[in-house]
Amino acid sequence: MLRFYGPKPPDLFTRLRPGGVCPHCKQGARYTATTQPIVPVLHNDKIKAFVASYACELCLGPIPIRWTVAGWKDANNPQLGDPSVVMPSIASFDFEHVPELVRREIEESLACLGVGAFNGFAAVCRRAIQAICTDLGTAATSKVKDQIKDMIQITGLGSEWEELAIQIMLSGHDGAHPHLPEVGSDRAAVLLSLMQDLTYQLYTRPGKVKAAAALRAKAIQNDGL
Repeated sequence: MLRFYGPKPPDLFTRLRPGGVCPHCKQGARYTATTQPIVPVLHNDKIKAFVASYACELCLGPIPIRWTVAGWKDANNPQLGDPSVVMPSIASFDFEHVPELVRREIEESLACLGVGAFNGFAAVCRRAIQAICTDLGTAATSKVKDQIKDMIQITGLGSEWEELAIQIMLSGHDGAHPHLPEVGSDRAAVLLSLMQDLTYQLYTRPGKVKAAAALRAKAIQNDGL
């Protein structure tokens, strides 16, 4: 999501200073324009929208932003509005100790989320749950359901969200189902949090505990030598 330092759209291109979470370095930063619109072309050809290139001030990664021409102050000064970054922004995810089979499915779901394909994101989340169940065995479904219930209770989202999340993430286990609820940006955000919590509780946290125990056992063994 873009934010603006100073004037907000609609305004003149030279006055608008966008920024946000950089899709490359994942840090909050301002964006510096590296291209300028050719105003006479916009005006004479009545162009309604264009893409300008920016660079993250931290990592210098390129960021294309689409602008619409909202109006004209005069023939030399277009008023620009409706800015949007025209490249996928992949959400961060902790894959520590997550097995490769599960990781691949989650990465594909994040690619769907990055381009706003929310129903596709939900469908691949179900594939990720199927991969978790394949990896952890028959008891995994109940573990997943318990984790969903725990998180919904902790966040205070209520029983309606719990039923919805279980229906979306566990129904079918084999990809897209037309009868399942539509998923928009709000539901996708909750599903992402659920996936992050599930993988942390089922893989990352136990993996860290096992690693710490192994280091402790090694230290004790070395002390006894």
